[in-house]
Amino acid sequence: MNPMLVVDDESATRRLVAYTLKSLNIEVLGAENGASAMQIAYENPLGLILVDINLPGIDGFTLIEQLRTIPHISDVPVIMFTARNNANDEMRARELGASGFLYKPFTTQELRNLVHTYIMA
Repeated sequence: MNPMLVVDDESATRRLVAYTLKSLNIEVLGAENGASAMQIAYENPLGLILVDINLPGIDGFTLIEQLRTIPHISDVPVIMFTARNNANDEMRARELGASGFLYKPFTTQELRNLVHTYIMA
């Protein structure tokens, strides 16, 4: 099973995702910004990508567009997540090719369910 990439500038969120998915034997790679996410994506096969909208530098929407240009990543499911309360965010994410959307704070069960849907199906 390919690892999952979590892109969030909050290390606590990256750690929570990694801890939650450890019991499912899913390796989680973390990136704190778009540049490090792109480097990880170029260097690794990935099974799922979780991207926060609010990132330093480029935002999550721009990051999705850039990730989709990497040939071995173009079909990997991307889930966007955010603490923002903007009705247009989910629609824009889907227009850019996001497979799913998750609002923070999310429960560990919500996260596991999404991973089951996209990685373990």
